[in-house]
Amino acid sequence: MHPSITDIIVRIKAEKEELGITLYAPASSTEISDFENSIGIKLPDDLVKFYSFSNGFESGEDMFRVIPLDEIIDNIEQPDTYAVEQNDFHFAEYLIYSDMWTININPVDRNDYHIYNKVENVITLTNSFPKFLETFLTSGVFDGLYTWRENIERLQK
Repeated sequence: MHPSITDIIVRIKAEKEELGITLYAPASSTEISDFENSIGIKLPDDLVKFYSFSNGFESGEDMFRVIPLDEIIDNIEQPDTYAVEQNDFHFAEYLIYSDMWTININPVDRNDYHIYNKVENVITLTNSFPKFLETFLTSGVFDGLYTWRENIERLQK
């Protein structure tokens, strides 16, 4: 069973020093609303709860970060080839944008979303933000997120 976003927040609070995580200040409800208005789509409940707890974080693990909302807006204004759909946006990155993880939110149902990573091809990792964070927190970028991608890619062949 996947952890809830509450489970992940509790874990981060308890283990942030051990995990080498530096939390950013929480995003206010106004900042979240401004972000949603700026991108023209409502965030999934899990992301709202997370960003209300912390407007992203950085870690010592390969300089991995969950990107703050204002930086996401800045990035959207400079589109790139990694996002598949127009409303997709990068919410996590590592090694100063050497790689990104992107979310695609259904505009009709904000809690219907998927998280993907694109190198040569798009691999959907999950439809659970808490599962994405759990994978990073448990195994890091290489043994966690990249191995996850490789395993999914292998299964799709």
